[in-house]
Amino acid sequence: MNHARPIDDARPSAGRFGLEAWIVLRALLLGVLVLVTGCGVLGKPSASIVDAKLMDLSTEGLTVALKVDVKNPYPIAVPLTNVEYSLTSKQESILTGALDDPGSIPARGSKTLDVPIRVKFADVLAAVEGLRLGAVVPYAVDMRFNLDVPGGERLSLPLKKEGELPIPNVPDVRVSEVRWDEVSVLSAKGLIKLDVTNTNEFDVGLSKLAYAMSVGGTKVVSGRLSDAASLSPGETETIAIPVKISPASLGLAVVNMLKSSRASYEIVGDLGLKTRFGDFELPTKRFATK
Repeated sequence: MNHARPIDDARPSAGRFGLEAWIVLRALLLGVLVLVTGCGVLGKPSASIVDAKLMDLSTEGLTVALKVDVKNPYPIAVPLTNVEYSLTSKQESILTGALDDPGSIPARGSKTLDVPIRVKFADVLAAVEGLRLGAVVPYAVDMRFNLDVPGGERLSLPLKKEGELPIPNVPDVRVSEVRWDEVSVLSAKGLIKLDVTNTNEFDVGLSKLAYAMSVGGTKVVSGRLSDAASLSPGETETIAIPVKISPASLGLAVVNMLKSSRASYEIVGDLGLKTRFGDFELPTKRFATK
């Protein structure tokens, strides 16, 4: 006769062994999860701004370029779902935006993210009451870095950056004098005087001044000056430009116009500006018509 073994003496079957192994593994995973998400052991991810500068300055706008370092103390990679940001000036909202799907932060590592925020000056002028061209205004960027951390939780890391934005204005350039001291068929020497006024609330350097003058619709002279002036807010400086031309190559009609006090001329130019916020160039501007 066969005798059944007591249940306590029976060896675990393959199925039971697999169940026990799964229970042990689950307990270990839960322990690791508690360790990972516990604030007192590994801590939480963190974010810090490592660089901030203004770029792509023009009369239309600029870019607030931020670099943010995000650290992940967990032993597994953490997905960064998105980065939300908003920019305000004097508590007025200028813009909002987001970087979608910026990738993951590697396990026990860090990742540096570029957060470029393009600002249009027209939006700033429309939002901030009483603001005018040439002003400097404060700005604040509020950011949130949203991560999916272990345990199915969503973690949001806030950051803030404050600074100043320029709203650049075109310097006022006027022709104060056009004088011809010597005019002959072979040679004509003269002087152009330009009065340049800084219409901004910040210092401006005139890094480039390219000019061209036409007499009676005929271009007679052109040139370029570098580092022509450095102007404080509201300051005016006179720039004297000596010119020399060969009238014979331009025709007798031009010679006669240069000798006449009623000569019709036009002066246009391009300006390059240097500021503490960045350098930029202005489109061709008409300085004078007579």
